[in-house]
This record gives sequence, structure tokens and C-alpha cells, in this order.
Amino acid sequence: MKYNNVEIEDTFCEATSLFVSRVVLTASDSQTAMDEARYLSGFSIITAAPVQVCVEERVAEADTPDRRPGVLLQLNAPCALGLETFKRAVRERLYILPHLPTCSLFDAWPSTSAVDDIDLRGTVGRWGDGFEVNETVGERDVIRMPIMSGDMLIERRLKVGIGLDAVLEVFGRDAAACLAGARRATARLVELAPGVGVFNYPLGGISGAKVGGTAYTEEGVTINEVYCPSLKTRVVGSCVPAQADAVVEFPMVGLTEQALYKGLSLAIQDFCETMGILSITAPRFGGLWGDQRLALRRAFALLEDQDQQAAT
Repeated sequence: MKYNNVEIEDTFCEATSLFVSRVVLTASDSQTAMDEARYLSGFSIITAAPVQVCVEERVAEADTPDRRPGVLLQLNAPCALGLETFKRAVRERLYILPHLPTCSLFDAWPSTSAVDDIDLRGTVGRWGDGFEVNETVGERDVIRMPIMSGDMLIERRLKVGIGLDAVLEVFGRDAAACLAGARRATARLVELAPGVGVFNYPLGGISGAKVGGTAYTEEGVTINEVYCPSLKTRVVGSCVPAQADAVVEFPMVGLTEQALYKGLSLAIQDFCETMGILSITAPRFGGLWGDQRLALRRAFALLEDQDQQAAT
């Protein structure tokens, strides 16, 4: 498969099911909301952190519970880690909230198909040291907590649903091309892919890893040597093309499979339209990461359909 002369391998993403809590963080203005969303997202790759946090999209003040500008975030972790482990990790991450000036937080799970919820009253709510009060905003039960910039509202219960992930591996002539493509894809997904969260906003993309170790077998994750350009002539089975001097891994999390395919198609298009991008594939781990498969051919078909509609 080719798009704009960029080769797209006819393969699949190895995807895994995730527990997801979707929240909207609001603040006094849109820039503050995004700044604080990024702060809350920090240290959030599951290889090193107990919970991942992805930016999904900006939300206009007319569409948030407190009528202030906001940012949708997805807190997530693989289901294999266990529901109680995930819930504890979310509570611990959200303990940062009262430090964030003018911030409030509300549940944003989009349907009634949640599998559980997380009660924040006994953890984050205790930040109020007895000055917090329970209130109702619309039909939402919230905790009102005084902080230095005013009062913070925190929805007491956050729903937990099931999502899944997808990952692209993108080869470029150099790192500048890979980073430019990642920025471009991230911006488009945040604007045009509801239900899809991206890592490392606003840059997007990471340097990927493999499950487990080869030399250091006791490690849970290590470098994925077949995608390291400086090793392409030294390791057996290198996936890096001869002309490529950089690779970026582009992961995303979706609330549904349909949303993820939309996200994959947009990301593929943006990478393919970035100068210096050579080819795109997806990493596989022999089922060690996930037992679900998302075919790049299906994402490519969505892209072709979009182009045909635009042409007519």
C-alpha cells in the first residue's frame, strides 16, 4: 500500500484492552486548562508509571459542566494489571489536582457501558481537611474544595470503561522528519478524532520498547533493537530501511475500535504528507502485548474513502 509515495506495510497493530477513565479538566481559560492537563499527564508511559494519561481534545466552555474551557483526558492502563490496581493508580495520580490553580475535574465517560467507578471522596476529597462540602452540579455529585485560587469542583465518582490501544512505527530520513510528522498527526487527532487520546502532547510519539529483555531478561521492557537505526547493520531482523536514520513510535488510545481506526487513518495521512517520511508499519510482539489485531489495510481504506469523498 502506498500513499503520497510512502510505503505502508500490509500488517496489523497488536492491540490490548485497557481500563479507561475519561475526564474533563476545566480551568479559568483554555491555555491554563491545557497547561494543567499536560502537567497531570506527565510521567505517564506504563513501562515506568502506574497509569497512562493521554490528551484527547479541547472542549469549549459551552460543553463543560461548569461552563469553563476544558481538556478531555484519558487515564488508562492495560486490563491485565487488574481493576483495583488501576483504580488505585488513578486516585494517586489525581492527588495532584488540588495543586493546580483554578482547576476542576468531571467525569466524561460517554455512555452507560462502564464496568465500575472510582470514588474520590476518601482520597482526593480529604485534601479539603474538613472544609470540603458535597454539592450537586446539574445531576453530578461533586466535592467543592477551597484552594488558594478559589473553589475547586471534583466529581465524586469517575466511571471506568474498556478501551484499547494502537501503535504505528514511522521511519524517516532523519529525526526532524519523524518529529514533524508526529506533531502534525497529534494536532489533527486532537482536532478531528473524538474518542482517541494521544501521548506526549503536543509533540506526540515516543521512542518505543519491546516487552521483556534479551540480554537483561529480568527487565520488564527494554529497547526494541530492530527499530533502532544505529543497530540496523548489527542485529538480525532489523526493520529499519537502509535510507532511514530515525524512527518514531506513535501510540494512541481509543474508546472504541471504530474511533481508533479513524485515528490510525488520520495519523497515516499526516505522516505520509510530511517531507522525509519513508514508510510506516506497526510493531508486533508475538501476542505478548495484546491479543487484538487492528489491520492497517482497514485504516488505509478509510483514508482512500475520505480522499474519494473530497474529490467529489
